[in-house]
Parts: sequence; C-alpha cells; structure tokens
Amino acid sequence: MQSRLDGKLALLYTLLVLQVLIVMIYVATTPPSELTVPTTHTSVTFVKFEEVQEPRVQPINRKRFPIYQTINGEITLQDVKTYTLFDVYNHTVCWKHGVDNQKMRSSEDNFEKCICTQGWHGSDCGQPEVVWRAIMASKQNVKLKHRRTARRIIHTFFLNEYNSAIAEVIVEELYNVVDLFVICDFSNAEDNFHHKLLKGLLQQEQKKILYINIAAKVHKPLRVVSKYIWEKIKTVVRNLRDDDIYVTTESEQVLNSRALMFLKVYNGWPQPIGFRLRWSVYGFFWQHPLKTTITVGACTIGLMREAYQSNPIMLQQLEEDLSERDSLGLVIGDLNHYGGWYCYLCQAPANIITSLHNKVKSNEIQLEKTIDVPFIEDLIGSGLWLDGKTNLLRVSKSRDLYFAPETILNNTWKYDWLVENFYAKLDYY
Repeated sequence: MQSRLDGKLALLYTLLVLQVLIVMIYVATTPPSELTVPTTHTSVTFVKFEEVQEPRVQPINRKRFPIYQTINGEITLQDVKTYTLFDVYNHTVCWKHGVDNQKMRSSEDNFEKCICTQGWHGSDCGQPEVVWRAIMASKQNVKLKHRRTARRIIHTFFLNEYNSAIAEVIVEELYNVVDLFVICDFSNAEDNFHHKLLKGLLQQEQKKILYINIAAKVHKPLRVVSKYIWEKIKTVVRNLRDDDIYVTTESEQVLNSRALMFLKVYNGWPQPIGFRLRWSVYGFFWQHPLKTTITVGACTIGLMREAYQSNPIMLQQLEEDLSERDSLGLVIGDLNHYGGWYCYLCQAPANIITSLHNKVKSNEIQLEKTIDVPFIEDLIGSGLWLDGKTNLLRVSKSRDLYFAPETILNNTWKYDWLVENFYAKLDYY
C-alpha cells in the first residue's frame, strides 16, 4: 500500500516538474511585445513623420537633447469636425468661444437665439469683431454657413537670421489655428533658425513645422522662390484639398488668430482675403501715426490653382496697380480693429542695422544718414521714425485692445523686449 502511494506521488511530482519546464521554455522563446509591433508610420496629431534611418538614441539623451526632424517625407493633415467648436442650447447652435454661456443658461426666451459676449457677432456668435466689421464694410451680400469639417490652413512665411525673432511669436500665437507652418529661411549661417530648432526652440510645436532652407535661392526672383516652395508643399503634403487655405506673410507679420479660425469654420466668404495690419515699430510699444499695411494673405488652394497658376506670388502681385476693393474679396481689419500686427524692425539694434542695409540694397527704403547702434537706440528711446523727424505714437498695454498678440500679453516676461522700451529717455516716465 505504501509503495503504491509513493508511486502516485512520484508521478505527480514528475508532471509538476514537466509543467514548470514547459512554462520556462515558452517564456524563454517568446519575443518581447515591442518587437512584434509592425514598423509602420503613425500619425502624430496634424503631421505624419517618416522614421529617421539612424541608430536609436538612448531615452535619457533624447530628453536632454531634443532632435528636430526636418519634414522630408509624407505629411497628412488631420480633419477636425466643427461640431466640437459649437455648443447646443435646446437646438440653438452657438459658437463656443463667442456665446455668453452664463446668460444662455439663465435665459428665459427658450434659447431662440444666441447671446454673444462682447466682441462677437452673428446669429451664432461666430463672427469676431474684426470679421463682422469687414463684412459690413464690404457691402456684399455675404451668406455664411458653418462647415461640418474645418478647412486646414498652410501658413508660409519667410525669415532671415537678423529678423527671425518674431517667428517664435507667429508659431505660438497661431498654433491652435494653423495646421502646418512652412518656415522658409534665407539664412545659411551656422546659427540659423534650423540650428535653433535643433537646440529645442519651439520643441512642443515642431510637429507642425515644415522647415525649408532657401539660402541657395536668395538671388532668385521672388516668383521663382515662391514656385519652388509651393512645389515642395505639394510634394510633401499628401492630402491637400481645394477648399484648404493657403496663407503667406512676411517674417514680421502676425495675423489675427480669430480671423483665421473664422475662415476655417465658415463657407461663403469672398476671396482672396486681405489683412489690414497694425504697423508697430521697434516693439509693440510704438505705432506709426500714418501707416498700416494690407497684406494679401489668404485664399483657397482651389483658387490659387485655377486663377493664379498655383503660384502664391500671384497673391502679392494683386496689390500692384489695383485698389483694395478691386483686388480683394474681403479686407479684414480697419483703422481701429486690426487683422493682425506688422512689427517692423522689432529686433535688437545691431540686427536692425543689418535689416536696414538689406532694405536699402533692395531699394525698399532710402536713408540719408549713416546709421549705427547709438543712432538706432536713440530712435527707439525717443520714439522717432527712420527719418529722425516723424514722432511715433506711444501705445498703452493696459488701455489698447489691439496692443499686441495674446501670446505677447500672456508671456510679457518672455517677450519683455517687445512690450517694454528699454531705451526710453527718463523724461518719458
């Protein structure tokens, strides 16, 4: 009896050992889960990157030294459904950022119409003040209808190493509205804008940036440069649509983000679109008393392809020999409400000198005096235009509604040189 029991126990122990061995062999021969994931490209929010064919960097190094990847492969722009941008009050649809939610919740008129906050207009409160005034001034029968899917915006702007400071403001101010920034750099210097991106500038926003260096084309006609950039965009962006929007500005121009969002969400606005920009000088604390500037900045991809032979330079040429009403479908901005900001010569004094020398060479301006750093510092401090005679208008940060873009106002510690006049004379206080 005892021998039979010992035999059964031996058999049980043998089976148990065999099970343990089987489990150990299975674990040892099964590859880690991360090695079984297909190595296909994945979309990162608005932009899809191609994998970099380089040895992997250890995670700790990647955190310390963020790598900027110039987009040189396929890009896919993401679609956004506009219903996420509206609130519904008992079947009444209102623009989320323009409706007075508190009054709508407490209203007794059964939500028959949207109640707008100050600065917003339209039956659904979707027209910002600057757009509403533009439509009224145009005297056109504009019938707006919000879209189910928002248009995508491709925003192209140019820069040189001496005037690239505002580029960071442009990207941060318009990041939530623009789907792809195309930054075209004329500088081939070692510390140019691409180098700054490699060092971590705009690290959180780089996934929406397409960097194109055009230093080799600096002496080419603008139409050739523009055509090259446009062909590059068409090659890289795989899902462009005719109703997407192409925006182009100069390096020191920051467009009104609310106006751009309006263009994305609504159908029915006439095009091309011009933006009247406030002309700030040296910083947002000075304004030119006689100047604004209208930039022909936006149209749909379809219009550019059909009417302008897919060449964005045609937009800028519309400004020549034509009045704004003849050449533009709509001008966003007037003398009191602006479609954006032109921060002219908003740079360090040494960079201003370099910028002015380039403007003289291109016959953009004429200077009668020899300029140096003390001369520029005196102009900034005293609030004088380049002629040394015209007084600039001092702008109040606390009282002026269009003092500067929101990014500047929310980060005055970071952009203090744009909001504070460090060269101001003592008698100005």
